[in-house]
Amino acid sequence: MKITFYGQCTFLIEAGGVRIVTDPYLTDSIDRGQPEGSPWHRAFPAPVTLSELNPDVILISHAHGDHFDRETLKPYYEAGGAAALYVPEPVLPFAAKLGLRARPANADRPFRIGDVTITPVACAHQKLRQDDDGHFFELSYLIEQDGKKVFFGGDMSLYDGLTEKLTAMAPDVMLIPVNGADYYRTATHCIGNTSCIEAAKLAKAVGVKYFIPTHHDVYYPYNGCRESWIRDSAADAGVDVHILKVCESEVV
Repeated sequence: MKITFYGQCTFLIEAGGVRIVTDPYLTDSIDRGQPEGSPWHRAFPAPVTLSELNPDVILISHAHGDHFDRETLKPYYEAGGAAALYVPEPVLPFAAKLGLRARPANADRPFRIGDVTITPVACAHQKLRQDDDGHFFELSYLIEQDGKKVFFGGDMSLYDGLTEKLTAMAPDVMLIPVNGADYYRTATHCIGNTSCIEAAKLAKAVGVKYFIPTHHDVYYPYNGCRESWIRDSAADAGVDVHILKVCESEVV
């Protein structure tokens, strides 16, 4: 498997000839319309378009605009893009409202694309949220091909039983957010994730070869995390961390 990072939680994962893109946020749609002095500004322009990534599959973790970005997705599909778009089942009406045809993803219900198996995992973006039918609003994804496994966390926080579940799944590499949460960001409706300390401890407990931090760069410093904090946390936990720069790749 080859993993290439494009900022925030956007990765291209190439596995067995299948090109998988996660949470493509490749515009500045969040920035526009913000009041003067707002901290919400991309740290760098989008490095590619979705069409340039040429995905076969697009995995969406949840409905927040910097993970499910209409302005990234609509031009791609309007130009003839044919990638299968998977979203958490409760997000299907939102996708339809945006004019996007999506397929439902549900926790613990694997699906296959070629010889790649993708297993959605229940995700807590600070807390687990389910609709009336028990489907989760937020998901992580385990991507497996030819014995190699990569876990993509999306926006996530820890919850009881998650460590044991991921340990049983035995990923080789985890892509985990490290920006954390605090009172001040929460007061402005900025929902947080695992911190760099939690991410490192989780990766160590699960027993991965290494983890790759996410959600640390696009909105730095307001909703990011310094690289020195990530490295120190990994060292304290006794786990390897690979911090990818934008457009850098890692082969699992």
